Amino acid sequence: MPPPQHRITEQVVSSFSDAPPRLREVMSALVEHLHRFVVDVRLTPEEWREAIGLLTATGHITTEERQEFILWSDALGVSMLVDALEHELPPGATESTVLGPFFVPGSPLREYGANIASQRAGDPAWVFGRVLTTEGDPIAGAELDVWQNGDNELYAVQDPGAPDDHLRARFTTRDDGTYGFVGVRPVPYRIPSDGPVGRMLAATGRHPWRPAHIHLIVRAPGYRTLTTHIFDSTSDHLDADAVFAVKPSLLREFVRRTPDDPEAPPGTAGDWYSIENDLVLVAGTSEEPVGDGRTA
Repeated sequence: MPPPQHRITEQVVSSFSDAPPRLREVMSALVEHLHRFVVDVRLTPEEWREAIGLLTATGHITTEERQEFILWSDALGVSMLVDALEHELPPGATESTVLGPFFVPGSPLREYGANIASQRAGDPAWVFGRVLTTEGDPIAGAELDVWQNGDNELYAVQDPGAPDDHLRARFTTRDDGTYGFVGVRPVPYRIPSDGPVGRMLAATGRHPWRPAHIHLIVRAPGYRTLTTHIFDSTSDHLDADAVFAVKPSLLREFVRRTPDDPEAPPGTAGDWYSIENDLVLVAGTSEEPVGDGRTA
């Protein structure tokens, strides 16, 4: 006769017998792995109550501006694992990475070359490039959804002193596939560590830092939606990203330029940076990334 814990697992798994096939597969595997974890570590009632309290606190701290469940997924490497399973790419295609918890839908649509900073937020950065097919052909009319932090380490959704559309915008590629906008040079920042995820990081001796980066989602009819980053190749924490999202192919050089440079963006009074970043999309269709920083 199997031990009592095995009988419990069997009973729960059999309860899914009438579920749709894929749901039955997922729920059965979830229960089997979860129960095996409980047995392997011999989870105590006190530890289980602590885990339930942590999940409860995660729900309480999650708001329209902060998604603690996505933060758990990122900090435990689940987001990057799901991404890796989903995205097997042909050579030359731009790699994807995590969405992060601060994406907000509905950013304003701006013209080519516009400045996405509503107020001073750091050294100006001219970000430009092309959106291309894997054959190297330009994709006209692709939409780039862009958001980043400023030199105070904060995204607009975190910063009560910033307008809602600060450091975020959408752009459409021109006929030749080009895009360009003025942002700021991003800085490393700490993921929110005043909640349950922060408690886990502190308890396990992990740091909360992410290297400097700019977020992009690229959408175009007939192509898979791309969620990716531009990482500053000289940033701290590239080898120890708190959410394990750095990929070498996404590192870019932020080239320092002077105000007398003829290519200086309008209104630039001091030194600025330029970042060239082509984005190569894969033909196909895809759903929007899971989670939008507000509701999922």
